[in-house]
Amino acid sequence: MDSIRFLSCAIPDKESCGFVLTNGSVVVVENTANDPVDEFAISPDDYLKYEGRIRGVWHSHLTLSGFSQLDQQVLSADILPWAVYCMGDDTFHQCNPEGSAPLLGRPFVFGVYDCYSLVRDKLTELGVDLPAWERGKWGEWNTPTFSAFDDTWRSVGRPVTNGRYQEGDILLLNLGDYAGHTDHVGVFTSHRIFIHHAVGQRSREQVFGSYWSRRLNWVVRPNELWNDSEKSNF
Repeated sequence: MDSIRFLSCAIPDKESCGFVLTNGSVVVVENTANDPVDEFAISPDDYLKYEGRIRGVWHSHLTLSGFSQLDQQVLSADILPWAVYCMGDDTFHQCNPEGSAPLLGRPFVFGVYDCYSLVRDKLTELGVDLPAWERGKWGEWNTPTFSAFDDTWRSVGRPVTNGRYQEGDILLLNLGDYAGHTDHVGVFTSHRIFIHHAVGQRSREQVFGSYWSRRLNWVVRPNELWNDSEKSNF
């Protein structure tokens, strides 16, 4: 990380970019983007030059913190790990599309690290296999017709209506500009604590309080997590 920071700060007026190689070294290559202040592009010739030795791709941001919307669109289709160094706040953000990541502290990358992937990864730990969700366009969740979560939850579990929440219960929330549908999901890790991953933020824990209860549509417990007595009384 120190090498990436040094190389980025050496070119402070535009985005720097390059590769982390399999031997651990960091190389910088030319940024060929039309707007190198706000974007980066690496030429096919540079990929060819280091073919077989690339462990990951890195670049810098002058002011933006985290992966940009364009970064996320490209990264979600890549197989290589990415890292971005943000000069504005001296932070690093990393994403590996084909690897696992801790549940807390992930950078937001739509389609790789987002609210649904966090819930799915947590429930996998509990033996629950949520269906895959084929993402559409970035930002689709904050449109009035978005219904992916509302269309799916009934096939996943049953609503918890007594307020006795437990680890693995899924929160269906509305945080965006359009009421009446679910645009965000989280998952309880205990009766009052849940984890979620909001757009542009790192995944985190929250206490379930009045703010969240006002934005709650449903709490759904996956079918696999209902015990026998609850099933018989449902």
